[in-house]
Amino acid sequence: MCGITGYVGFNDEALLKRMCASIVHRGPDEDGFFTADGVGLAMRRLSIIDLASGKQPIANEDGTIHVVFNGEIYNYETLTKQLKDAGHRFSTNSDTETIVHLYEEYGLDFAAHLRGMFGIAIWDARHKRLVLARDRIGEKPLYYTDNGQRLLFGSEPKTILQSQHVRAVNPQAVCQFLAAGYVPAPETFYTGIKKLAPGEMLVWEDHRFEVRRYWQRTRTERNDLSFAGACAELSDRLDEAVRLCLKSDVEVGAFLSGGLDSSVMVALMRKHEAQVQTFAVGYEGLAAGFNELNYARKVADDLGANHHELILGPVSSIDLLPKILWHYDEPHGEPTSVLVYLLSQFTRKHVKVAVGGTGGDEIFYGYPRHGGVKMLQYYRWLPVWMRSTIVERIVNRWPESTRGSRFAKRAKRFVNGGTLPLPEAYLSWVSMLAADTRDGLIAEAVKAQAHDPGGDAFLRDLLCAQDGRRFMQRVTDVDVNGYLPEYQLCYMDRMSMACGLEVRAPLCDFELVDFVTSLPARYRIKGTRSKHIFKTVAAQWIDKSIAERKKVGFDSPIGQWFKGELQDFVTRFLSREHVTQTGILNPQGVEQMVGDHLAGRRDYSLQLWSVIALEAWHRMYIEDGITDGSEYTIQDLRGGAAGATRSVSATASALT
Repeated sequence: MCGITGYVGFNDEALLKRMCASIVHRGPDEDGFFTADGVGLAMRRLSIIDLASGKQPIANEDGTIHVVFNGEIYNYETLTKQLKDAGHRFSTNSDTETIVHLYEEYGLDFAAHLRGMFGIAIWDARHKRLVLARDRIGEKPLYYTDNGQRLLFGSEPKTILQSQHVRAVNPQAVCQFLAAGYVPAPETFYTGIKKLAPGEMLVWEDHRFEVRRYWQRTRTERNDLSFAGACAELSDRLDEAVRLCLKSDVEVGAFLSGGLDSSVMVALMRKHEAQVQTFAVGYEGLAAGFNELNYARKVADDLGANHHELILGPVSSIDLLPKILWHYDEPHGEPTSVLVYLLSQFTRKHVKVAVGGTGGDEIFYGYPRHGGVKMLQYYRWLPVWMRSTIVERIVNRWPESTRGSRFAKRAKRFVNGGTLPLPEAYLSWVSMLAADTRDGLIAEAVKAQAHDPGGDAFLRDLLCAQDGRRFMQRVTDVDVNGYLPEYQLCYMDRMSMACGLEVRAPLCDFELVDFVTSLPARYRIKGTRSKHIFKTVAAQWIDKSIAERKKVGFDSPIGQWFKGELQDFVTRFLSREHVTQTGILNPQGVEQMVGDHLAGRRDYSLQLWSVIALEAWHRMYIEDGITDGSEYTIQDLRGGAAGATRSVSATASALT
């Protein structure tokens, strides 16, 4: 696991060193450089496989091809044997060298042979060609910018920002972020900086580049497998995906929440490992209602894992916001980023690699909104007068809790979509803010510059596509093509790599994803029973009480803190004066949101965190123009000093 960066089209070794130094957190063990006329490659390495001789960049036999690589290739041993049989000579035992010889053998088709997670850069001196490739599901990121003469790239935007890149806010990204909670590829928050989408490759030659897709997930539904047959094949595929993710020359641990996904991962790890260390995070005191620690302990005890817990005190961690944003380089709407960061920091004290359960909800229909599709059908059987005069009136009067229960909030969203066409109803469920609310939240100047001021056209295109497929197949497109890579995998990569921890996601193995998402929807969700086939298969490995447990979700008490100890911070940081000075949000819309949350009329926990992140990012990256945010503090942030509290890490205690 590493961070990579580089450029083509010019020479600047001093810049290359700054670009590489900016991602030292991704690879604290060593660095590596390759430069020639018009090209520079660099990397930071976290040593996982071939600790002694796996240093990058790695070249082929005659030194005409060089590669830097972020990620892991799980089938590298099989590929190495095939390539050696074909006459290729290897000088290391690393998975990185496999990429070099694959490119020699297959050219631009090399990526089709890789199974793993990766961001790859190859310099081909014979053709004066740079090739960038991102893995199929999007576990590893890759950003780039091109001005027609030179191209820069890196695992994180901060590598590119070390150059003289002119920083300007991408107005379309602001609209998309407030609509969906993330920005889909190729867009980023920076005008001129793009990101490769999962399964894409960029080829640069003669100062021109093109982006091409090298893999497409199967989008047709299989009907050749009985449910029993699908269960048997899924069982084998899950076991294989976990076994492949255990390839390492260092110990592999696991995140364990006590939910279905992570519990199955640990159970399968125990099939192949004599001992497994597991790691969980939770709160004490007033925030203890957000815990799932008891379930994690039960799973660890049942499976005989060596379990560790990080117990966080009931103190908010708003002072970690600049550090979190420094590792994202962009706004991100997930309040539990702080928890994952602290958990990764804690886990890194014990192991270098951890397995996680990311991806299960997206491929198996695990979110409440998936069951909501069937529930909507039942709901519409009720007479219209009953829905409008009784159900909707009652539901819309329910207070929205900030103490861990999302029931009232979800119920309101559900019934408010009751009269809409199914795609429009589902769109309202996956939107971070209702269309009228975000319209009043975004500054007019920003909307005027965006080609889609509503920000949800990309979601609408997927959900409303007239392509002859069933609606739930289009739902899978939204989840697997958008939400999974751009939201879930993004925050897992950034928060873990911020601590030099590699996190692997077996449920994102592309062959497993392709198989599961091609199964009939009724196999994955039966009525309103989510993850139907996964729960059925999981019963052979974990206790039924865990397999059938209602989804709770990894959550944060941030909404309650906004109404308590952070109220002064929120009102000052998002004051009319500060929001007006930033210029991307409408101060009246922000005041309305803050007022509704503090008064208890609405639960805007996630939305307020997102707005704060958006404002803080602009003040750090656009106004202050930081190139090194590692020491940037809440006190350095305009409007951030007042009301800021001490870090949750100062009150955290680790219990083993």
